[in-house]
Amino acid sequence: MRIEPQSLVSRLLAPGMAGSEIDDAGQPVAIEAAEAILVAKAAEKRRRDFTLGRFCAHAALAQLGGDSYPIGQSGDGAPHWPAQFCGSITHTAGYAAALAARRDAFLSLGLDAERLGGVTVKLWPRLFDAGECAMLTALTPDQQMRAATILFSAKEASFKAWSPLGAKALSFRDIHIELNEEDGFDAISAVGMLQGRFAVRGDLVLTAAFIPAR
Repeated sequence: MRIEPQSLVSRLLAPGMAGSEIDDAGQPVAIEAAEAILVAKAAEKRRRDFTLGRFCAHAALAQLGGDSYPIGQSGDGAPHWPAQFCGSITHTAGYAAALAARRDAFLSLGLDAERLGGVTVKLWPRLFDAGECAMLTALTPDQQMRAATILFSAKEASFKAWSPLGAKALSFRDIHIELNEEDGFDAISAVGMLQGRFAVRGDLVLTAAFIPAR
C-alpha cells in the first residue's frame, strides 16, 4: 500500500518506521487464512476490525521487506509479530492503521486511534492526573475535547509500547502525558519515559509511542 504524503500515519513516522492506514468504505480486504481463523467465531465487527488491522500491518511490514509470515496472536490478544520486527495495530470506527519497525531500531511501538467526543469531562478523574486535569480545565470546551482525546490516545499508545516489555499493570493515571508544540508528547510512568507523536484529521486522532533500541 502506498503511503500518501498527507496521511495521518505518515505524519507519525520516525526514521526506521513504516506505516499504513485504511479508511473503511466496505471494500474487500483479504488476509491470510492462518490469520482469519483466529477470529472465525467472532462477531462480524470484530472480524472486520481484525482484517483491516492485519491488512495494514502486512502493508507496513512489506515496506521493510518483512511481509513473509502471518501475524499471529499472543495469549492476551496482542499481535504476534515476526521475530525480527515489532509493531502495533489500531482501529476505530471506519479506520484502521499499523506501524512496524525492525527490532534493531526499536524495542517496541504503540499506536492508537480515537474519535473525538468519547472522552467526556466525567471521565477525567479516572483517566488523568491532577496536572493533566488542570491543563484541560484552562482550555475552551472545543479545545478540551481535542486535548482530552489526544491525552487519552497517547496513554493508550504508550501502554501498548510498554506492555510487551513487562509493564502490563499500568493504569491510565499511572501514565503522565506532556504535550509539546510540535505535535509530540512525552509519556512518564514508573517504568520510565518514552516519546511519541500525534496527528489529527477531522474527528480522528492518531498517536504513536516508540521506544528506540538504543
